[in-house]
Amino acid sequence: MRALLLSMALLLTAALFPAHAQAALPGLTEGVQYRAIDGGQPYQALPPGMVEVAEVFAYTCPHCAHFAPTLDAWAKQLPPHAKLVLVPGVFGRDDDWARAFFAAQASKSLAVLHPRLFAAIHETGELPRNADRAQITAFAGKIPGVNAASFKAAMQNDAALLPKLKYAYEFSARSQVEGTPSLIVAGRYLILGNSYENLLANARAVVNALAPKKTAPAKAAAKPAAPRS
Repeated sequence: MRALLLSMALLLTAALFPAHAQAALPGLTEGVQYRAIDGGQPYQALPPGMVEVAEVFAYTCPHCAHFAPTLDAWAKQLPPHAKLVLVPGVFGRDDDWARAFFAAQASKSLAVLHPRLFAAIHETGELPRNADRAQITAFAGKIPGVNAASFKAAMQNDAALLPKLKYAYEFSARSQVEGTPSLIVAGRYLILGNSYENLLANARAVVNALAPKKTAPAKAAAKPAAPRS
């Protein structure tokens, strides 16, 4: 099956990995809420102080399809210092489903097409899991709100897409992703959990632990004493 196992299975193997003292988070326990990623880096460059929550997903993964609406609602409640970033799983040098994600981004139709691709595979049966590039392109072109010509051109733009596919693949590899959906916070913490709710609760706990430190307000300088007469 092209879709990887659900990342909650990582909880069962977390005990096999040593602790990473340098990545320890106050109030949290490695192997329970997260697993530290040696040498991990975020998927995107964000402004200083911002924390990335990257979801590695696959359109063909039924768990990802079920998780998507919950994740979307959760992301809207994130604090100002955190941002959700979607990363398609790449299962081969030229994965057509991952290509469709990046083509949707490039044609400014991701918000419309992202949920429709999940539904087409897992609800309506309009697309098979092994759909090829032509089938995906034909389906997308019929969706209201999608510029069919722009999407088709983006799907065929190897010069733009192949580097993105390679970069997404490398991110998943260095983040030690073993299943979808997977959440990686700040590129350094692979989130663990035994349910969707637990996964999101642990992700939020890590996000909170990485919140920018608040600086204490400077004390006002003492006023000089008035001269005595």
